[in-house]
Amino acid sequence: MNQFISKKLITQGLSIVVSAVLAQSAFAHTRLKVPVIDENAAFHGSNYNDVVVAHGCQNESDGNSTIDTIGTVVVFPDGKDSIITVDGAPHNGQLSDFVTNWASPVTIIQDRSVFTQQSYITDSLGNKLGFWAAGGNGLKAGYRGLLPFATAGVVIESTSCAKSVTFVLGIADVCEVTDNNGFSNATVQLWTPAVGSNFDGSGLHGFDSPATLKINRTIAPLPESCGAGLEVVVKPSAQQLNRDMKVIVDGQQIWPKN
Repeated sequence: MNQFISKKLITQGLSIVVSAVLAQSAFAHTRLKVPVIDENAAFHGSNYNDVVVAHGCQNESDGNSTIDTIGTVVVFPDGKDSIITVDGAPHNGQLSDFVTNWASPVTIIQDRSVFTQQSYITDSLGNKLGFWAAGGNGLKAGYRGLLPFATAGVVIESTSCAKSVTFVLGIADVCEVTDNNGFSNATVQLWTPAVGSNFDGSGLHGFDSPATLKINRTIAPLPESCGAGLEVVVKPSAQQLNRDMKVIVDGQQIWPKN
C-alpha cells in the first residue's frame, strides 16, 4: 500500500474567477454534507454521507488557501472514554445511557475521485472508528472534495431523556507530511475538538471548530417525565485522538512523522 504522497501541484496563472472562488472559500470549514439525521432502526440500516473538504491550506505569505490537500483523516468518538455532556453539563455515565448500538459506526464507500487510497482506522477489537484517504494528485486548491462514507443506523435509548445525540468528529486535512511540531496553517487543517490532544491545533485556522453529526430522536417518544428532552454531545477524548488520528500503514506511522 502506498504512503501519503507529498507531491504538490504547482498552479500558475490563476484566473480572476479562480481567485474569487478561493477568496469566497477562505472561511469555509471541512464539514459533513448531511450534519443532521434521524435515528435509523432498519435491519443493517445505514445513512450515506460525505465529508466535504472545503479548501486547502493557507499560503503563509498572503493567507489565501492556495495549497493542495494530499490526504484527509476522519475519526468518530469511540464511545468508551468519550467526553459526554448533557445540556452542557458533564455526564459521568456511559454512552449506552443514550445510544443502544454504537460500536463500529463507519463504513467506507470505495471511491477514487479525490484520493486513490483509503483505509479504516480501527480499535483493538476491530471496530471501525474512522478512515483516512490519500494518494494520487489529491485535492487541488480552489476545489471542494467529497469523501463518501456511511454511518451505521443509530438508535437512541428509548428510556433515556435524550432528544438528540450529537457526535463530534476529529478531522485533519493534510497538505504536507510533518511531525506535530510542523503543524501550521500551511501544512494541515485541523478540524478537531479542543480536548487536550496533540491534534488540538491551538492558534491554527480551524481551532476547536470540528464537524458534527447530530442524531434526532424519531423512533420512541420521550418519556413523559423528560419534559422537553435533553441535548447530548459526545466528543472523542484526548487519548483517543492521540491514538486514532495517526495514519499507520503496514505497521509504519506515516502521518504525523515520528
